[in-house]
Amino acid sequence: MYILGVESSAVSASAALMNDGKLIGEAYINAGLTHSQTLMTLIDNVLKNAGITFKDIDIAAVAHGPGSFTGIRIGVAAVKGLCFVNDTPCYGISTLEGLASCADVDSFIICPVMDARCMQVYTALFEKQDGEIVRLLEDTPMKLEELAVVLKEYDKKILLLGDGADIAYKFLSEKNENICVFSEVFKYQHACGIATAAQKKYNKGISPVKSDELLPVYLRLSQAERELKSREMLKNDSNKQ
Repeated sequence: MYILGVESSAVSASAALMNDGKLIGEAYINAGLTHSQTLMTLIDNVLKNAGITFKDIDIAAVAHGPGSFTGIRIGVAAVKGLCFVNDTPCYGISTLEGLASCADVDSFIICPVMDARCMQVYTALFEKQDGEIVRLLEDTPMKLEELAVVLKEYDKKILLLGDGADIAYKFLSEKNENICVFSEVFKYQHACGIATAAQKKYNKGISPVKSDELLPVYLRLSQAERELKSREMLKNDSNKQ
């Protein structure tokens, strides 16, 4: 069974192909180009190099958030469009779960962190138990000082990865000696983690969805929406005076 994984939720972009749980290939770039320039080329390259077309894909999976609002929309739109043609089933995968799927390590609390600006991160917690990556904390936006308190509850090494890993390490390591950062190679988001998480869902009997049911998951309002909401609140307060 071929699974195509797509990741464009942050600074890097990638596409990965798995067949029956085996990674066949991955195309990855982190050169500062916009995902609208690179993502479809990455998908096309990984399929061509494997000698197949999208018609051969059994399931497509995409990082549907949290992350960059624009990046998430590009990835979700690309997968929705590709899947619509042949009614290919698809999964929306948490970006944080995809990151954790790349850190298949024992004896660590796995803490993916994505930079949400202003000393905040999108984060979750995972741990490998009985050979499987298990979720300990749901995806949530959190201030780093709040995350420091949460991590103090665990008497284990804590592994940071994701585009917020360096920022988080600088802050958290001063408060917790158990903090460490994952290898540079897989510090950032990779589509192979998305494909791996999709394979896990399929193996557990969790059904994929149709392309028109695939939706982004932002966790919080965009900056423009927050500013609009703030202006509306100020306007309402002024009208009450």
